[in-house]
Amino acid sequence: MRRIFVGDAVCGQKLIRYYLLEYDTAGRVCYGIQVEVGREKTVIPRITPSQVAVLALAERLIRGCVTPVTARDIVEDWLLT
Repeated sequence: MRRIFVGDAVCGQKLIRYYLLEYDTAGRVCYGIQVEVGREKTVIPRITPSQVAVLALAERLIRGCVTPVTARDIVEDWLLT
């Protein structure tokens, strides 16, 4: 797995950091997201094989200042649309 910083946002006085996670299994690449604030983090692995789609999702999370607590719900809603 490779972790790539894609951006950050400030919510109140807290800095939220967003990462793209790249998984390569037997030549098949799949992408996930990691959101962290200080020591709190959530990892949502293997969301999509599309780098373009996961980067668009990451941009939405950044614009919305999505925290680790709510990230999974937001990603699940995104997958359903």
